[in-house]
Amino acid sequence: MQRAALAEMLLGLGVAALGAFIAIETSMIGVSPAYAKVGPQAIPYLVAAGLILFGLLFAGMSLRPRAAGDAVEAPKTEPADWRGLAVISAGLIAQMLLLVPAGFVIASAILFFCVAFGFGSRRYVRDAVVAILLAFIVYIGFTRGLDLQLPAGVLAGVL
Repeated sequence: MQRAALAEMLLGLGVAALGAFIAIETSMIGVSPAYAKVGPQAIPYLVAAGLILFGLLFAGMSLRPRAAGDAVEAPKTEPADWRGLAVISAGLIAQMLLLVPAGFVIASAILFFCVAFGFGSRRYVRDAVVAILLAFIVYIGFTRGLDLQLPAGVLAGVL
C-alpha cells in the first residue's frame, strides 16, 4: 500500500472512530421522559452517523487501485491567513473568558465581530451592529423560545 493510500485509510478510520466515540457518548446522555421522539440525542446521533459513514467511505476509497500516472497533484493554494486565524482565535478566547462576567450577548457580539474582521470585513460599524443584533436575537431565542438559560452578565436587569 502506498504511503498516501495508507494515510487516507488512517484518516478515514480516524473520522469513523470519532463518530463511534460521539455515538457512545451520546448514548450516555440522560433523556427526560418529556421528550416524545426528538430529544437532545437526535443531532449528536446524526453527526455520529455521518462521521462513521463518510469516514468508512473515505477509508474504502483508499483501497481502490490507482494507475501509475494517477498521482494526485496538490492544487495551487494561497498562503494561509494567519492574521485572520489569530483574530478569530482571540475572539473565541475572549468569548470563553467573558461569557459569565460580561454575559452571552456581549461575549458573543465580540466573537461575531472578530469573525467578521478575521474573514476580511473592514466595515466596523456595520459589523458591530450586526454582531450585537445577532447575539441579542440568539440570546432571546434561547432564553425565551427554548427556555434555556444563558448568562446575562452585566445586562441582567435589562434582558
